[in-house]
Amino acid sequence: MKISVIVPAFNEEKLIDATLRGIGAAMESFSQHGWTTEMIVCDNNSTDSTAALARAAGAQVIFEPVNQIARARNSGAAAATGDWLVFVDADS
Repeated sequence: MKISVIVPAFNEEKLIDATLRGIGAAMESFSQHGWTTEMIVCDNNSTDSTAALARAAGAQVIFEPVNQIARARNSGAAAATGDWLVFVDADS
């Protein structure tokens, strides 16, 4: 079983670190159950350091130039390789 966690993000540099740490903790729990994981951040045309912070946290970062939440979610889903897709807001 593979879980893809997808985070659409637009200018979330203030909150993205905490969100990705929380996701990372959940992913550790998945791993303990023998599941593999991937974390994808879809940078939705941010003008801050959201993408760089996500990369530094170990996320795969993809880019969606049209600033629209549905497009960001769909772009993240298209990049995902998991059996299950989990969507988490970047400011969660």
